Amino acid sequence: MRAHIQKLPLSKNSSFIADTFITPYFETPWHYHTEYELVLIIKGQGTRFVGNHISSYKEGNLTFIGHDVPHLFRKENANDVGGSLVIHFREDFLGTELIQAPEMQKIVQLFRRSMMGLNITGDTAAQVSKRMYHLLDRQGMDRVIILFDILNILAQSTDMEMLSSAEVAGQNSQDNDRLNKVFDYVMTHFRSEINMEEIAEIVHMSYSGFCRYFKNRTKKNFTHFVNEVRIGYSCKLLLEKDVSVASACYEAGFNNLANFNEQFKKFLKVTPYQFKQKNNVY
Repeated sequence: MRAHIQKLPLSKNSSFIADTFITPYFETPWHYHTEYELVLIIKGQGTRFVGNHISSYKEGNLTFIGHDVPHLFRKENANDVGGSLVIHFREDFLGTELIQAPEMQKIVQLFRRSMMGLNITGDTAAQVSKRMYHLLDRQGMDRVIILFDILNILAQSTDMEMLSSAEVAGQNSQDNDRLNKVFDYVMTHFRSEINMEEIAEIVHMSYSGFCRYFKNRTKKNFTHFVNEVRIGYSCKLLLEKDVSVASACYEAGFNNLANFNEQFKKFLKVTPYQFKQKNNVY
């Protein structure tokens, strides 16, 4: 599917969208839209891309994504069922004047933080998730009240972390189509050697041009990105008792145990062995 600026349909009776999306409608390519997005994973697990951030997601994870921030939720296994409960809304969904009111300023600050992507955790995630489900069954002004309640809870909370290390805004369909091809290639081939010249050819760019392009669009170099994917996968493997550090190293695409240990500690501040100890899987 070609990546694009996603146009979200609003019904004539609603100022924002709240709905569930289950496979096959859960899958979307690397994309962005003018609406803010609050997404609760209700089924499945996989890899989450927000701006220049990459991490694993699983059932119960809650993410708040700002407008025009490119993102992608990719299932770990293409044949698995994926599902999400999603709210889409524009900043001025009730008019341009309301957002300027003094009482709205904490919510405005929340909107600004969401431009980096926010991972919502703890009691806040539990409260917001419950209200998101309630929203599905409500009509009229009740829907608006619940959405403002959700935004107010988020605006007051500290149970969140910024995901992207820098604002990465969507550009155009051609650029996003290129990145979608790159992500698809990496997620398919990261467990084996990845040839950058081959990827550059896939997106019809020179090797040096691709390196500059990827760094400009994601704020990180390509090798760093691939290592993030491999480390994330190795973490899943290490959480299994019968998987050794060496097995996780090679199954995740690293061909050198010393380099694996070095990269793992660089990303997670602990060694793979310490990671298994910390999670009580020895």
